[in-house]
Amino acid sequence: MTNSNPSSTPLSPQAPARNKTLLRLLTAITGVSFVGFVDSAYLLADHYFKLPLPCSITHGCEAVLTSPYAMVGPIPLAFFGVLYYLVVMFFALYLYTEAAVSRTQILALFALTLVGFLMSVMFMSIQAFLIGAICLYCALSALCTTLLLICGTWLTRVK
Repeated sequence: MTNSNPSSTPLSPQAPARNKTLLRLLTAITGVSFVGFVDSAYLLADHYFKLPLPCSITHGCEAVLTSPYAMVGPIPLAFFGVLYYLVVMFFALYLYTEAAVSRTQILALFALTLVGFLMSVMFMSIQAFLIGAICLYCALSALCTTLLLICGTWLTRVK
C-alpha cells in the first residue's frame, strides 16, 4: 500500500536546487537594486543639494544632468530611478520571504526589470545621440538595469 499523504512524499532531486537558485537570484536582484538605488539617490541628492559630482572617466556628467532631458517637468529623472529601484528591491525581498512564489509574481518582477532596461536603453541613447555626453552615474544605472534584466530572465526559467 502506498502512502498518498502529500506531506510525506519526498521532493524531487531537482526541487532543492531550484529553490536555491531562486533564492540566489532574488538575493542578486536585491543587491543590484540596492546599488541602483544608491546611485539614483546620489544623483537626486546632487540635484537638490548640489553635492560634488566627480566624473573623471567620461567628463559628461554635468552636461547630461543639466540638460533638458534630465527632468520630467519639475521632477528629476533620478527621482524615478530611486522609486524604480526601491520597488524592485522590496518586491524581490517580499518574494524571498514567501514560502511559495507563483509564476505570476515572477513574471511581474521580470516585467519590472524589462521596463527598467528599456528605459535605460532610451536614456543612454539620448545621452549618446542627442546630448553627446555620457554620465558615469547614468551608465552605472544602465548596468544595474541590464543585470536586473538578466536575473529577471533567469528567474522566468527557474520558476
